[in-house]
Amino acid sequence: MIRHPLLLLAIAGTVTACDSGVETRKNALPEAGSATATAAATTPATASGPAQSVQAQSDDYLQSAASVVAVTPLTAPGTDAKLFGLAGGDPALNGDHAYLAFFIDPSEGWRVFPLGDFERWSVGEQGPGRFVLETTQGRMGDDGEMVTGEVKRFIITWESGGPDAPAPSTITVTPAT
Repeated sequence: MIRHPLLLLAIAGTVTACDSGVETRKNALPEAGSATATAAATTPATASGPAQSVQAQSDDYLQSAASVVAVTPLTAPGTDAKLFGLAGGDPALNGDHAYLAFFIDPSEGWRVFPLGDFERWSVGEQGPGRFVLETTQGRMGDDGEMVTGEVKRFIITWESGGPDAPAPSTITVTPAT
């Protein structure tokens, strides 16, 4: 605990004033008005109106939605699809269930394809009708111990007819190097 904060400030000010390198470090400080300087100058939030009490919702669809751990839209031209992951199973051993979803229309929703269960996944290279799924997987070793961190890649493809084409009825998952 600091018993003499004013003394501490006086000593710090004296040491700073005697610092010969202060002019060279001045260039490392953010410029006034920069995003870094603005973030540092932001004041803590304070209430500006009455608080509202919100009740939890019991909609079954929200239970599924709450399991979503990641969403990655595919960015290739003419692709209206996304990958998403749901938490489940053992989080230490492939607890992220990955899916590919194509939007059909508002009345039918999404066509969803399971891709697998992984420790982690990300989208690699992309193109029309294809992308590379980069994963880390785990498995049980011969001695019963968990073996984690195995990197695997998969090429995911589908028939792509352009932006106005219907969602595919099948996809292909091919192991890759």
